[in-house]
Amino acid sequence: MVLNPSVYRKIEKQVSDLLKDEGIQSLPIPVEKIARTKGVEVMPYDLGNEVSGVLVITDKKGTIGFNPTQSKVRQRFTIAHELGHYLLHSESNKELFVDKDFIVKFRSKKNYSPTEQRHESEANAFAAALLMPKTFVLAEIAKQKFQSLSESELIEELAKVFDVSVPAMTYRLSDLSIGR
Repeated sequence: MVLNPSVYRKIEKQVSDLLKDEGIQSLPIPVEKIARTKGVEVMPYDLGNEVSGVLVITDKKGTIGFNPTQSKVRQRFTIAHELGHYLLHSESNKELFVDKDFIVKFRSKKNYSPTEQRHESEANAFAAALLMPKTFVLAEIAKQKFQSLSESELIEELAKVFDVSVPAMTYRLSDLSIGR
């Protein structure tokens, strides 16, 4: 689902403010540390083969469980994605109450309602903005060491610097309309 440009701008601003408040000035972005400073516990959790992460909210306190069998870059994106849900949707996800004590939000291959699809897109945009902040991406691309690289080499090198997957970096550069 493609989000309205104003939604992207709002998410980018929220992430920019978050990074500024946290004093983050270097890469890779410490996503687990940020989650913890926001009061969210982060822990590995056996989620089987199909699920990357889970967000549980109890008494307004969040816990993110990530699949420890997946790659480190996938784990980082999952944590950032679930943190996005926590910060963007925890108040509006009333339909996700399993009972009166907690909310469970699984990421899997199920069919989502239009609201869930929008929330998933927003959480993905949040994760991309958090792990690959626009100002950091632009600063890295401007460095001399990247000037002679082909587009595919640039994407691979940036993915390493940001500690994200090549597909995640590819999508982020596309979303930011950055290319060679």
